[in-house]
Amino acid sequence: MRFTRRTFLGGAALAAAEAPLKVRQVDIYHHSHTDVGFTDLPSVCRDMQVRFLDAALDACLANRGFRWTCEVTLTVDDWWRASSAARRAALLRVVGSGQMDVMALAFNQAPYMNAAQWERMLDWLPADLLEKLNPRAAMQNDVNGFPRAGALRLLDRDIRHLLMGINADSGGPPFRRPSAFWWKMPDGRRMFVWLGEHYGTAYAWFEPKNWIRQQPRGAATEFRPPRAGDFHRTDEASLRAAHQHFLGRLRKLEAEGYDCDRLILAYTNQWRYDNDPPFPPLAPFIDAWNKLGLEPRLRLTTATQAVADMERAVGARAPVQEGEWTDWWCNGNQSGPREVSASRFAKRYLAAALSPVWGPLPATEKPVVESAYRDLCLFDEHTWGANISISRPDDLQTIGQYTEKSALAYRPMGHAESLLGRRARAKFDPLPGGLYVANPAKAPYSGWVEFDARALRDDFVSVLDSKSGAKMALVQSPNNRVRFWMNELAPGLFAALRLSKEEVEDRSESFKVVIERDPKGWPVAMDPLFKGELGGFLAAETFPPAGREAVRKKAFRITSATYGAIRTEETPHTLVCTQPFDHPRLKNAERRLELWKHAPRARLTVRFHRLSLNAPEVFYLAFGFPAAGVLPEFSNGGVPFTPYSDQLPGSCRDYYAIDGWARYRTPAGDCLWVTRDAPLVAVGGPHTLARRTTAPQDSHRLLAQVFDNFWHTNFVADSHGEMSFQFDLAWQPQIQNPGALADALATDPVVLLNP
Repeated sequence: MRFTRRTFLGGAALAAAEAPLKVRQVDIYHHSHTDVGFTDLPSVCRDMQVRFLDAALDACLANRGFRWTCEVTLTVDDWWRASSAARRAALLRVVGSGQMDVMALAFNQAPYMNAAQWERMLDWLPADLLEKLNPRAAMQNDVNGFPRAGALRLLDRDIRHLLMGINADSGGPPFRRPSAFWWKMPDGRRMFVWLGEHYGTAYAWFEPKNWIRQQPRGAATEFRPPRAGDFHRTDEASLRAAHQHFLGRLRKLEAEGYDCDRLILAYTNQWRYDNDPPFPPLAPFIDAWNKLGLEPRLRLTTATQAVADMERAVGARAPVQEGEWTDWWCNGNQSGPREVSASRFAKRYLAAALSPVWGPLPATEKPVVESAYRDLCLFDEHTWGANISISRPDDLQTIGQYTEKSALAYRPMGHAESLLGRRARAKFDPLPGGLYVANPAKAPYSGWVEFDARALRDDFVSVLDSKSGAKMALVQSPNNRVRFWMNELAPGLFAALRLSKEEVEDRSESFKVVIERDPKGWPVAMDPLFKGELGGFLAAETFPPAGREAVRKKAFRITSATYGAIRTEETPHTLVCTQPFDHPRLKNAERRLELWKHAPRARLTVRFHRLSLNAPEVFYLAFGFPAAGVLPEFSNGGVPFTPYSDQLPGSCRDYYAIDGWARYRTPAGDCLWVTRDAPLVAVGGPHTLARRTTAPQDSHRLLAQVFDNFWHTNFVADSHGEMSFQFDLAWQPQIQNPGALADALATDPVVLLNP
């Protein structure tokens, strides 16, 4: 044979293709990905998952080689409540023997939970059952991020392993996967993270054809789940074909840089990928593979065993990463602005009801709190709607799914408000007659105290504080409300006041700060509180005929509102500016700004009526601050972080889910921005589909993302009608506890009139 450059290179390529593989063992864990919705109504999904756990238990009892991982404790809790003593005992046996595994998280979570919700997430199971099951690892699938608040709570429970099966659609993993790394927390503790492939990819490592795509298209009732013989056959010819396909994928993975001798793959059934039953034939397939002597060796195991063994193999050389793990999918929640607002009202009502101002919580009320928090946690679960919610927004399945989802916001809102009322009445009813005002927040309250005028039942015109001697005039407000001004009501305390028919004239205060206005009179600067913009309306819209699937390939435009004449009203304590604005996507709109006279404080309320439209678009409200070159500080789940500088590389930088506040720290003092309703923000400008990697130069500009339906599935296609958003701004020389101050600014005082 004549050797040429071509034959030499061809021989080298052949030798490389036949080079020994580094991976010697592949661990496969089998589970069902839990979407509380998406494929079916949320209640149906939960019922199906209970049935799947029953089937998995039967598979474990029938075959000692079968292994099953319970992805979430929600299913285990639902199953346990409905099962007999004998079935419960059987479950505990297979968990104890290592055949079955229970992960630590209640479900796969979007990053909107507060600190109190994170505590409930890890206590979803009864305490005695949790102790028996003893989860040692956590798993988050689908979602593109995970808050450090959750990781810290896991570490508090001595759970040091996290498996991530990210769905790269509209986002992606922060690093190359599969890989492992140590995630270092702000307090120095570390969590071992397995950044695995998509949660359902193991099937494709053995089969060249996608079984789902070969089935009839339609609902789950229109084609059956796979059975033995559909794939993963155990005859020698089929096994060797699967082996060759597997080796091709493995060689490609190693060529891309994977250099560990172990690999972890996640396996879900191929009915729909999500909310699927177990596939018992997987165990005989793996057993037959190993008996035939195929390499690498396969092991059907549990997620906890797999990740613990992976740590032992690579932990000493795994890189260390730091920062918040922000989520690409969090923009979908703002497709339902009213429901998000209702959930945040519910959280504030619960916090107020648990305030020490009322005394200890009676045992009879604890189930109300527990039920409300469970609903709110489920509302913040990552599944927001049907898999057809965008393509068929008016389908009964779509409407049914979001109806159940919405109830998880409105129901706790109503019950938490009712609980707060009972707590206030229990506190004040035994006291002498009068008007009682309580501050359940953790910072002092200064501002208007408002209540229903129908509660007066007489011609009262003022309020007297017998303790301080202060006299405050009652002022009529819109919608049959009355209000009076109160200064520095201490946190966790209440004031006992007396209604009076004595005419009182509030002393009118003069402004202690300078206001700049635009040509129409709208305030654009109030040093040192804000500068440049205050509630400027912007919309990011796609050009027709852009469809959601092709939106990345289409251009879209940013359009601003036009503003009308300003109405100005001056009270003894504040200056109020009201201005209508117009935009082609709105039926009507108005912004109302109230500026405090005695302190650098402001409250902006924006209301608009969104016209119905299924096309993707984002609405923003822009705010500017005298903080050039300064990045804001945010918080998620009670854990602060600075965007761009304190987050994992490759995590989302286009927008951020936050607890509800942003703090700008400057040499001149601290500015605090608080959002009551819309906890999704962008820094610097609209970054729709931008996939930013660097911080914007205009970081002093903050945009509240008040509406966003760009997600192409699972979220609401067309929320429309009246929407309202409220924002508070405050400046202090130094804000030590921004979270407490933000809660106080967004929480209304509790008012009770005891006749």
